[in-house]
Amino acid sequence: MLTIVEGSLDEAKQEMKLVLKTVQSRLSKYKRSVKPSKRTEKDKSLLKYWENFLRFFRVSQMAPVFVDNICINYMLYQRFMKKLKGYQVECYLDNDKLIIHYSNKMHNGKLELYDITDKLEGMNFFPRAEIK
Repeated sequence: MLTIVEGSLDEAKQEMKLVLKTVQSRLSKYKRSVKPSKRTEKDKSLLKYWENFLRFFRVSQMAPVFVDNICINYMLYQRFMKKLKGYQVECYLDNDKLIIHYSNKMHNGKLELYDITDKLEGMNFFPRAEIK
């Protein structure tokens, strides 16, 4: 099980909202300043990159949390763990992912939460958690 030991999800959410708001406003200004017919391939790829960034880091779907040297989506972890009531659960780190093995009398399986550190773009205000 993961337990947050440093930082707060609420504070990180507020910081993330500020970052997303800044990126959204810059993206909107850029789209207004450069007409679609005059955009180069580099402009188009940059716009697509930032639009994907905004889609990936929706506050309603994402809560990054560092576990040792990787960062995972804690919201996804919480949703999954709620469904595992009554299961025997084991969590551990393996290279660049958090692995959750679960089992009961009838079912067993595993969930792998991969490292999203490369998508954070230098944001390091997210909370830290430990496996207990």
